[in-house]
Amino acid sequence: MAGIYSLSKGEILSSTKLIEKIFKREGEMISKFPLSFIFIKHDFEEKTKAKILFSVSSKKIKKAHDRNRIKRLMKECYRLYKPELYNKIDSNKYIFCMSYNSHKLCEFDEINKKYNILLNEFYKKIS
Repeated sequence: MAGIYSLSKGEILSSTKLIEKIFKREGEMISKFPLSFIFIKHDFEEKTKAKILFSVSSKKIKKAHDRNRIKRLMKECYRLYKPELYNKIDSNKYIFCMSYNSHKLCEFDEINKKYNILLNEFYKKIS
């Protein structure tokens, strides 16, 4: 059984229909450079309360190993705040997309700080 700070395969958004919904801007978007956070309230079949997609543009970050590093950092931020997020969204289910919008690489501290700001804005919007 996975722990509360884990990020299992079932929590990663992989449905093409749901991904299309996100990129058609059907949800709300919160931005704090270099991150943006898109969320849609959606009822899906799985037991998890949230599904998330991590996105880094290949137009902005050219090298795959740099894109993968940024995705790992974003996943770590999500993982650290996941218990708090699950407590705040109660019985609702959400689809999230966290995307990176900078041409330059950032360190974990900066990404973590911006993600925390985005989460607080998200909590204000849903309450």
